[in-house]
Amino acid sequence: MKNSRSFLLVVFAATTGCASAANILVSASDTSEIEAFLAANYSDANVTAAGDFSNFNAAGTQSALDGVDLVIIGRSLSSSAYANGNADGYNGLNIPVLNFTSYTARNAGNRMGWHTGSATNNKSVAGNETTITPAGSVVLGIPAGAYDFFDTNEGGDFNGLGTGTASVGGGNVLATIGGDILAAYWETGAAPGDPASAGVDTFPAPRLLLNLDDDPRPTGEFTAQTAAGLALTIDVIADFGGLTTATIPEPSSALLGLTGLGLLCFRRRK
Repeated sequence: MKNSRSFLLVVFAATTGCASAANILVSASDTSEIEAFLAANYSDANVTAAGDFSNFNAAGTQSALDGVDLVIIGRSLSSSAYANGNADGYNGLNIPVLNFTSYTARNAGNRMGWHTGSATNNKSVAGNETTITPAGSVVLGIPAGAYDFFDTNEGGDFNGLGTGTASVGGGNVLATIGGDILAAYWETGAAPGDPASAGVDTFPAPRLLLNLDDDPRPTGEFTAQTAAGLALTIDVIADFGGLTTATIPEPSSALLGLTGLGLLCFRRRK
């Protein structure tokens, strides 16, 4: 297993070096849910560009990337737009990239190549559906094991996990559902699952795959999570992207539960 401590060290270095807001580019067909999520949960998330930036080499994309600190590949999109090497340029960026779906992260059709294989849509989210791996325990700060992070009232099956047999190259799988990839992390210098498809041998900056379900469409990107799952998602994105979480008036029972499991190991940006 890679030294997951470097995740926290890299993020610490990236986020303590500047006191200004983080400039974010969001690429998706519909960015509204992500923009609303960022605005509601972080005090310094500055979305400077939002739209379909699947073609990395397009003049509009290059202009939109100017001054960006974090790229987010969204969930509401057509993954075919990211095929044929169109989005490979994102893999060479020397800034963190967060991807919300294996539909674009996979290598099928010469997509982004973060992992091999494809994406699945048939894994149940009933009960304690999410398994945190040993690598995920180190990075996320909660014990390895099974958790209920998704709400069956919003959809019975998860749409968009990475196939469980997929290779993540030099990355680490952090969490799974039914054996399929829910989340994976690549530290700086780690190899993608398919370098040929990715267009790079190694990533020059951290990469995080954090798959989102999309039930119910089109506004289920974050509502399909339980309170505990959403609390963890907010913290993971904050630490990866160098964002400051908005003030929470009173800790919910979900947050208190995660704190008891060790979530306080996450560093808070000052």
